[in-house]
Amino acid sequence: MMESLTIFLLFFRALCSMLTSSIAVDTLSPNQLIRDGDTIFSSGGMFELGFFSPGNSNNRYLGIWYKNVSNGTVVWVANRDTPLNTASGLLRVSSNGILRLVSIGNNTNSTIWSSSFSSSSNGTNSVAQLLDNGNLVIREGNRIIWQSYDYPGDTYLPGMKVGKDLITGVDRKWTSWNSLDDPSPGRYVLWMDTNGFPQIFVNRSLVLHTRFGPWNGVRFSGMPSLTTNPTAVNEFVINEKEIYYMIKADSAVVSRIHLNPEGDLTRMNWVNSTQSWLTILVTAPSDSCSPYGICGPYGTCNTRNFPICSCLEGFVPKRPEEWNAGAWSSGCVPRTPLDCGNGNENGFKRLSGVKLPDTRSSWYDSSTNIGECETECRSNCSCTAYADLDIRNGGSGCLLWFDELVDIREYNETQVLYIRMARSELTSKHPLF
Repeated sequence: MMESLTIFLLFFRALCSMLTSSIAVDTLSPNQLIRDGDTIFSSGGMFELGFFSPGNSNNRYLGIWYKNVSNGTVVWVANRDTPLNTASGLLRVSSNGILRLVSIGNNTNSTIWSSSFSSSSNGTNSVAQLLDNGNLVIREGNRIIWQSYDYPGDTYLPGMKVGKDLITGVDRKWTSWNSLDDPSPGRYVLWMDTNGFPQIFVNRSLVLHTRFGPWNGVRFSGMPSLTTNPTAVNEFVINEKEIYYMIKADSAVVSRIHLNPEGDLTRMNWVNSTQSWLTILVTAPSDSCSPYGICGPYGTCNTRNFPICSCLEGFVPKRPEEWNAGAWSSGCVPRTPLDCGNGNENGFKRLSGVKLPDTRSSWYDSSTNIGECETECRSNCSCTAYADLDIRNGGSGCLLWFDELVDIREYNETQVLYIRMARSELTSKHPLF
């Protein structure tokens, strides 16, 4: 009888140990460490966190990758700028709620990377947890005081935000890897500019490379393929606390968007039957019209034309010799100069089928209608164009431009842009440039 009881107690202790291990498999407490070779994985087994070496590199990085699909596809890297050259890394949560990656050396421990944290937190109950959406968070009770989603790398996962937290100042940008062997920040950065009406840009080596058109209530202007579908919903939010774009995806679909070292932005879904990623959308197509402002002010780009640049109707090349030689950056000017002293001499040309121009020098109001929008633009001589802010339900809101119209290209778009020009240009027939 005594022997049977002893066996039962040993079995019970072993079972409890197994249960404890499985519950804590996604968390890291202040009294726990992750060494090179150790990992934790999310509760559903989708993601894993640990140390890895990318491509042909021997450097060691702390990162997160897919575990039960596409094993090894990395989605986030902590120490992008500071690789370890040995397997000496160790990750722990400090008593004040900070994640620290340290390198263990001969009688010295040096901090390689650390997270930021809320200054109001005392960190006494802090734990790090890897969620099943790929987000590494530091919790204090039920409150998240830090998360990897606020510091993305080259990969967007559903539920991430692109944009700014106006309270904390966190600016969520994507940055490409330098190469497939080197996750340090590369040449391409995707970010949101909140000047005027917010819009997304991609920089190449600190220079504006390409621009998403402004959000029109359904998608970004000039990206007709980026629409809500049965597995993903697009969300664009502007309020007093934050401005961001986010994709909410069906949890049954494994999806990601990747900004590769060459600047290609590709959305992919995982296909179990083929055990591979299927490209479903090239989010930012790269073609001869992609470079920002290639046709200059009041120029429009069309890849089906030769040359690709032409002036908007009612405008002529600012520097004809340069324009005819294929140097279009100086753009176009009104054929008939505007006379703002007499409002009756000006009107608005209706233009559709284009990506709307750069909105950094714009003003917007979601509570007005297109009629009020025209009145507002007509009454201000500095206003160069106007449009509906939201194309849904017949259109609503108002978007006004107060500078030259830049970075327009022809697309299959229904949103209408009304451009200020001399009334004589609205009825006259002139050759196009």
